[in-house]
Amino acid sequence: MIMTEFSSQISLNFFTKKPLEAKFSSLDLSSDAGVLLVRQAEEQLKICEGLADCLEDNREPGKVKHSLHQLISQRVYQIASGYEDSNDSNYLRDDPIFKIACDKVPLPGEELLASQPTMSRWENQVTNREIKGMRRFFVDQFLKSYSQQPEEILLDIDGWDALTHGHQQLSLFHGYYGHYIYFPVLINEAASGYPLVLQLRAGNSPPGKGVAGILRWLFWRLRKAMPGVRIILRGDAGFSLPEILKVCERSEVKYAFGYSSNAVLKQKISYLLDQARLQYHRTGEKARLFDDVYYAAGTWKEPRRVVMKAEWLEKGANPRFIVTNLLTDAQEL
Repeated sequence: MIMTEFSSQISLNFFTKKPLEAKFSSLDLSSDAGVLLVRQAEEQLKICEGLADCLEDNREPGKVKHSLHQLISQRVYQIASGYEDSNDSNYLRDDPIFKIACDKVPLPGEELLASQPTMSRWENQVTNREIKGMRRFFVDQFLKSYSQQPEEILLDIDGWDALTHGHQQLSLFHGYYGHYIYFPVLINEAASGYPLVLQLRAGNSPPGKGVAGILRWLFWRLRKAMPGVRIILRGDAGFSLPEILKVCERSEVKYAFGYSSNAVLKQKISYLLDQARLQYHRTGEKARLFDDVYYAAGTWKEPRRVVMKAEWLEKGANPRFIVTNLLTDAQEL
């Protein structure tokens, strides 16, 4: 493909061994040069540096070639560039761009980055206590991002299928997705997308497994730093478990979770679906009607508000439910 030539130049100040400039003046460009911009961002964010401070180095000092900071930096920059596997370390360890990003001299054969065996040994030595320390670090960074306390923090929680290959630990078959996967869960701030908590889980984990304890700690930490802040948590039906609802309520956190249909809710929404069906056939356009009801599932000690959406499409009925303690109008939810 013919490309238009252009000339631009960026000065980068993180590499102290020599002046470093990125010049875009020819068509022969490195496909990984963008990692230098990630490295420049690290100068301000200090993510890799902060994560390294959460770890203990129990290696013999005389045999150490790569500091914890360098190992984390190399791993982060590789992942950010699309090289997710530790195996990629072997053929990137002499790459000049990644060497510059990790403060190494970018000369062939000199100051090589860590190999795959080194990277794998290091990753498998990280303890649960250190993982919790890294979790605290991310939440603390989030709190520091505010110059003044906000009135409200809107959080989203979600899990997803992370495909695995080979025989990784915790890689298990998930019937719904039909693959061997990890099933991590992420809690992020909705407006910015900032990741507050990321928990790696086995591939066959239920969506809400282990989430209640994480939320209990997160709400406590946010409330301690920001007393009086309004917290709202959103998620799909997999997180509408009784223990998660209780944690939110006891922590005075507002929530809105999808909720799976059942015989009782189908009966309660039937009149609304009839109205939506008539509206669809009258107008020829999809119809959406909303209402709410207080409903108590068998595992609940008391009724909770359930918002009902009766939608009628060309293919027919499409009912949806949300369990919430928000007082927002049903249609707005």
